[in-house]
Amino acid sequence: MFYKVIIQGNLQFANENSYQKLVKMIENRNEVYYKNVIIHKELEFLDHENSQIIIPRHVGNYSDKVWKNSISLFQNCAEFAVSGRILAWKIEAGEILEYQQIEPTGDRSAVMHFKKGKRFIEEGDRDKAYKSLNLSIEKYQKNALAYERRAVVNLMQKKFSDAMRDFHKSLKIDPTVPEAHFGIARLHMRKEEFEEAIPYIENTIKYSIALQAIHWQARRAKAEIHLKKKEYKKAEFELKLLAKRRFSESNPNYAWKRHDVFKYGFALYQLGEYEAALKQFENSLRIQTGKDSIPDSEKYYYRALSKQKSGKNGYISDLKKSSELGEKRAKKMLEDLV
Repeated sequence: MFYKVIIQGNLQFANENSYQKLVKMIENRNEVYYKNVIIHKELEFLDHENSQIIIPRHVGNYSDKVWKNSISLFQNCAEFAVSGRILAWKIEAGEILEYQQIEPTGDRSAVMHFKKGKRFIEEGDRDKAYKSLNLSIEKYQKNALAYERRAVVNLMQKKFSDAMRDFHKSLKIDPTVPEAHFGIARLHMRKEEFEEAIPYIENTIKYSIALQAIHWQARRAKAEIHLKKKEYKKAEFELKLLAKRRFSESNPNYAWKRHDVFKYGFALYQLGEYEAALKQFENSLRIQTGKDSIPDSEKYYYRALSKQKSGKNGYISDLKKSSELGEKRAKKMLEDLV
């Protein structure tokens, strides 16, 4: 049986000696154990010039044996690495059967401090996280992911200029880190610098895949910018994708479904597609929980407008609900109807 496999990433090594040990290990294990039953048979992922492993996004259909051999080989490679990561997905009929994030696992101090820093971020201990990531960077200054994580700590501490600097340092080392692109985009959006944010959002989408949560977070941010700029057709494109996408409850985008559906309806309304908008407003109101901060008064207001403009009954009832919940525009419309 064959499965769809997506794999991408890179691993860096501290020096030429480490890299040569890696190459020797790969050649030996491939000859003895894997016998070229791996994804990259010609070992083209070896970048001898820069002493690294680099895997541009690769998509193909492979047997379970090829998948297991390839993952095993790259996990062995990670024991020699000092920075980087390889991401891999095994998929069947659109469902993720297995996901692997392969990162350096050796006992080098740079690796150990980086792992501690990540753990401290998850635990919310900003001071320890910052200290650990600083130590990791001191030991190995070409770790793009360490700079990206330190930028996140700076954001947690509201040190926005420091965060911006670290995100840029990350991208200078590795321009394919989507989290760093997205961090810069969000910092620009915070200052309403929308034109500056867009290229970084587009790069976030480019360097991530639809199986990653950040891919959809970036599309949501892009839609937000288009709405603010009243570019409703562009916003509708992004929001349609978000509204139709099914997320598992463990995916951070799941909680934003109610928001996405309403905003999709709003974009459709602004484009004059009132019946389609009405459907989305109704769908949004059916979703009981979510992270959106859109008041129900606004939801009933736009559902009322969509009903009215598409010739449906019930819009006065929605205006009354909206008015009762504090929507002044609905109250004004009701007064004008008297």
